[in-house]
Amino acid sequence: MRTHPTLRIVFTICLTVGVVSIAQGQATGTWVSGVGDDANPCSRTAPCKTFAGAISKTAEGGEIDALDPGGFGAVTITKAITLDGGGAGWASILAAGTNGIIVNIAASGINHSNDAVVVLRNISINGVSQSAAAGTNGINYFRAAQLHVERCQIQNFSTSGITTSLTSVGSLTVHDTVFNDVNTAVLSNASGAGLSIIQMDRCRVIGNSNGLNANGLTFATVRDSYFGGNLGANGAVRAASGCNVNVENSMFANNNIGVSVAGGTVRLASNDFFNNSTGISGTAESANNNRFRGNTTDGSTSNVITIK
Repeated sequence: MRTHPTLRIVFTICLTVGVVSIAQGQATGTWVSGVGDDANPCSRTAPCKTFAGAISKTAEGGEIDALDPGGFGAVTITKAITLDGGGAGWASILAAGTNGIIVNIAASGINHSNDAVVVLRNISINGVSQSAAAGTNGINYFRAAQLHVERCQIQNFSTSGITTSLTSVGSLTVHDTVFNDVNTAVLSNASGAGLSIIQMDRCRVIGNSNGLNANGLTFATVRDSYFGGNLGANGAVRAASGCNVNVENSMFANNNIGVSVAGGTVRLASNDFFNNSTGISGTAESANNNRFRGNTTDGSTSNVITIK
C-alpha cells in the first residue's frame, strides 16, 4: 500500500512539531519556591514546589535554582544537572527514613570527563536523626562522571553524609561543606570496576561517629579541613586495603582516632594532631612536618615523603 505524498508531508510536519514541543518543554533554567506548585512550568514567575517536580522540566545540563527558603524534598538525579539553593535564603531537603539525594545516571549517558556532571550547591540535607525513622544517606552516589558538592550542610543520617557506591570510575569533589551528627561523613565503597576519586577541601567534619572512610579502590585527597569530636572506631580519616589518602594542612582534634591506616596508605603533610585518644593508628607516611600535642597516643609515622 502506497502512502499519498501529501499524507507523508503532513505526518513529517506533525512529528517535527511534536519533537520541538517536547524540547521546548524542558528549560535550561528552572526555579523552585516554598510557595510554588509542581503543576507550574517551573519558570521564575511560576516556580515549582520541589526539586523532583522541577527536574523533569529541566533540560540535561541545566540548572534548578531556589527563589526563597523552603523544603524542596528528596530527589533522584538521572541526568547532568545543577541544584543551587542559594537564592534569597537556604534550600533544605528533609529526608527522614530515606536518602536525601540519589545520583544515578545511566552508564550510556557517561561518555567522558565533561559529561554527566552533577553539581549540588548551597543545600541543607537533614536526615532528622531524632525522629523514629532517621534518614539513611544524605547523598547516595551510584553513577556519574563527576559529582560536586559545594557549600552544603549534611547532618543527622544513620549511614553517611555521602556514600559513593560506584561500580565504574567516578569523581567526587566536596568543597566548603559541613558534616555533623552522621555515622560516617564520607563513605567510599567502590566495587567491581569502580574507582572513587575523592577531593575534599575546606570541610568541617564535626561530631560524627567517623569521618572519611575509604574502602574498595579509592584515591582521596583532603586539604585545609577540620576533623573534630569524631568518636567512632574507624577514625576521622581511614584508608582500607587498596586505598590511598593524602591529607594536607588539616587539623585533627578531640577524635577517638585521628588517622587510621587499615591496610591502605595515608600520606600526611603539615597537619595538626591535638588531644586525640590516638593520633595515628597504624603507620602513616609523613613529610616530617606534622605537629602532635596532647594525644593519649601520638602513633607512628614513616618519614619517607621527600621534601625538595
